[in-house]
Amino acid sequence: MNNKNIFLNIIGSLLCFIMFCVGMLYAEQVPLLILVGIVGLSGFSYFVYRIVTVTIANHK
Repeated sequence: MNNKNIFLNIIGSLLCFIMFCVGMLYAEQVPLLILVGIVGLSGFSYFVYRIVTVTIANHK
């Protein structure tokens, strides 16, 4: 994986984390934001998994 893909994974993880934060902060006002928070947390986990997997593969 090249640097562009790693950069996109980092951007994706940041966006998903922001989605999670917004979803959890404003879930009381708009119940639909609970789903946004769940999707954001799932996406964040996915991108962190990809970053760690690629880093371990490149380290060996």
